[in-house]
Amino acid sequence: MTQDKADDSRASGGGADGRSAGAESGAYRHADPIMDEALTWFVARLDSPTDPDAETAFQAWRDADPRHAEAFERLSALSAMPELREATLAQRLPSTPPTMHPARPAAEQRIAKGPDRLAPQRSGPQRSGLWGGWRGALAAGLLLAVVGWKLEPTLELALFADVRTAAGEQREIDLPDRSRLVLDTDSAVALDFAEGRRGVRLMRGQAYFDVARDPSRPFRVTAAFSTVEVTGTAFTVRTEDGLDSVFLERGRVSVLPLSGPDRNGLDQAVALEPGDRVTATAGGLSSVGRADPAVALAWRDGRYVFHDQPFATVVETVRRYYGHPVLLLDDRIAAVRISGNYRLDDPAAALRSLAGIVGARVTELPAGILLLR
Repeated sequence: MTQDKADDSRASGGGADGRSAGAESGAYRHADPIMDEALTWFVARLDSPTDPDAETAFQAWRDADPRHAEAFERLSALSAMPELREATLAQRLPSTPPTMHPARPAAEQRIAKGPDRLAPQRSGPQRSGLWGGWRGALAAGLLLAVVGWKLEPTLELALFADVRTAAGEQREIDLPDRSRLVLDTDSAVALDFAEGRRGVRLMRGQAYFDVARDPSRPFRVTAAFSTVEVTGTAFTVRTEDGLDSVFLERGRVSVLPLSGPDRNGLDQAVALEPGDRVTATAGGLSSVGRADPAVALAWRDGRYVFHDQPFATVVETVRRYYGHPVLLLDDRIAAVRISGNYRLDDPAAALRSLAGIVGARVTELPAGILLLR
């Protein structure tokens, strides 16, 4: 994914400090706050193992609460596991641990550090610095073990998905009824065309449907919170954490929430006209809005176009094309709102460019893991 022009991406904020009120996404945090602090200290000590001030601060944190010491000892035990060392060091461990990496090119350093005006400010240890050789490999494995990142498909996808795409892959499928399906990156569907039915379940990601007209057999797409019913039209459905999104390119569709009728027993289904967009959650459907087709369908042409979106939301979208864990570790930069237009053929470069816009620093670990902070 590469940026076409230097001014194709911009950052804005909801206030003088670059924050956005009501940000939709935040930085990564471990579910256990104490484990999150322990993970931060573990990473910081790998980063600066000989810093006396940092060591003094660490000991003060460790001694302040027995739970701090227990969480840190758990991480230390994980790091000593032979299985973890084998997995992380097999291809990276040299005969002698290196003392430093060659310097990056000046342009790459500029992108990685970003402008000082939006540099994230955090109290406590910073997850930053050089991450090379055995330290980086160990930290990468430890992050995967503690964070619990889902590198493999879920059991449900493995058992029930008929078509899946990998990170960075898109597939076009001709369906049995002569309809056409375009499956976006990191997506999965289950098909049901038995006994005259025309049904697709979007299990993950995003898909575009160009439906062959057949008034006698409605075509139904079910996602996490909604069902779309049509007889012949073209539309997209996207499902992500806590939200379905439906955009109609042409024709007419009816969108029904899986939550069923409202509290008054009334049907909540809405009809969409071309250019309409609606979202669905566990609570029902949103009001119908309008969307620019050039933006809503840009992914089909290998582009990602976004306007005034939280940095965390943009990072999560690009991550689906990158295919490796990307951890955003600072709430301040997560809330910054940005706009841009990127190609989807070099997601790592796009993530670095986006990080530079908001003042985030990029750290690359083995196995492709990226830390943004």
